Amino acid sequence: MPAKRHGYRVYILSSIFGALAGGAVLPLFALLIWLLQLPVGLSGTFALLAFGFACLISGITAGRLKRQGGLFGGIKAALLLLLVLVVVTFIMGNLTGELFLGRLVTAILCGSVGGVLGVNKR
Repeated sequence: MPAKRHGYRVYILSSIFGALAGGAVLPLFALLIWLLQLPVGLSGTFALLAFGFACLISGITAGRLKRQGGLFGGIKAALLLLLVLVVVTFIMGNLTGELFLGRLVTAILCGSVGGVLGVNKR
């Protein structure tokens, strides 16, 4: 019987890497908005792009660490990242639910693509 590889720790580590990557991209997007004098209303779109990038990185990390089941592993890591985002927005008092479906679709798509890329990367 094959041993279980890393268990849930893979997804926690992947979500941490994804959160760090998304957090690193947000100031760059803010600088881009400031330099190009874009409307502030686009900040939500850039935040969603940063979240998608974070889910992609967490999926790639999960796929690279597990080396199997990249599609579902990437989705699990991205959904854990989404759960952290929902908890943080709930604590801060900004949870509205109107953008939740977009974030859910973004997490599933970017996490699954990242997981497949992570498994197939040599």
